[in-house]
Amino acid sequence: MKHIKLFEDFRNNNADGSLITSDDIRNCIKAGGILYATIIKDFADNDPEEPLTPVSIDEDGLVTVQYDNKQYEVSLKNIESIEY
Repeated sequence: MKHIKLFEDFRNNNADGSLITSDDIRNCIKAGGILYATIIKDFADNDPEEPLTPVSIDEDGLVTVQYDNKQYEVSLKNIESIEY
């Protein structure tokens, strides 16, 4: 139970996106999780409260997400939180 509590604290600490790593995104993809981002490339009407489904991540930290049956790109630094 202590392990789960520490994990929850870790996710809460990622609210500003500075602690989220590429490995976190890969784990989120494998688990079928979602993420929340403040800025989505080429999608100005983004609502930071809307969940996004991560599809892939490249070496530069650019995450491909799916939203409304379309794919967009999000920089790793613009991801607020992940859930899986």
